[in-house]
Amino acid sequence: MSEIKRILEKRPEILNLKRIPSQRNRKIHYRQAIKPTYDKLEEMAKEYYNFIKNLRAWEVAKHIEKIFLFGKKCASDYEIKLPELLLFFHQILPKYVGGGLLGCFISGLCHSLMKEDTYLHLDLSPYRSTISGMGYRHHKGTLVLEGGRLYYLGVEMESGKIEVRGNVGGYLGRWMKGGNIIIKGNAGSWAGQGMGDGKIEIEGDAKHTLGMRMQGGEIWVGGNVGFWLGEEMQGGSIWIKGAIKSITSDRYGGEVYQWQNKWTKI
Repeated sequence: MSEIKRILEKRPEILNLKRIPSQRNRKIHYRQAIKPTYDKLEEMAKEYYNFIKNLRAWEVAKHIEKIFLFGKKCASDYEIKLPELLLFFHQILPKYVGGGLLGCFISGLCHSLMKEDTYLHLDLSPYRSTISGMGYRHHKGTLVLEGGRLYYLGVEMESGKIEVRGNVGGYLGRWMKGGNIIIKGNAGSWAGQGMGDGKIEIEGDAKHTLGMRMQGGEIWVGGNVGFWLGEEMQGGSIWIKGAIKSITSDRYGGEVYQWQNKWTKI
């Protein structure tokens, strides 16, 4: 300690904090040092690929939070704006991945960009495989998804709105806490599983175990539903316009209605 004290007495400028560049000045310095060929969207796509390349695409529940937070970090680190996000999603990212867990990443990437009046339209046709995790914790604005095979859509969603122009797979609106999801097509099994609040509207059919362990909120289905409707349901309401293959006997609460020339509680 005495040696450090002597050095500081001779050279007090070492502790001059003004010499440390601000975050803004560091960014300016980095931009000036970057090669003209540098493309931040390409670099971000490479970074995402390296982040997820060893993750199993079917273990969505295990990885969704980690990938979402990574997306939020990338949005900040790369200073992503909404037009750049659209370019990245439609043209850059499809060169690196065909689907899989990218929905979790995009959810994090756009989280801070979404405002109450934001309207974000994404075309999923450039991706050849299923996509999981879109709309994770979607808290503001409107997200419109065109086509694609979506799983784990709107998980834990809050007060935003999602519209899908096509069909979706399983686990739609899982653990949903608020917001509105509209599916202009069919939905897979386990839609609304553990749902606590919000509204899910499915214009077509829904497969099996609709509203499993549902605690609140509302699900509306314009077509038919499969087996085990309302399995372990505790609250909320489900409205079915078409036929029902079976209703579970293990329902502890909530309300189920079916259209029989009028809405009838069953």
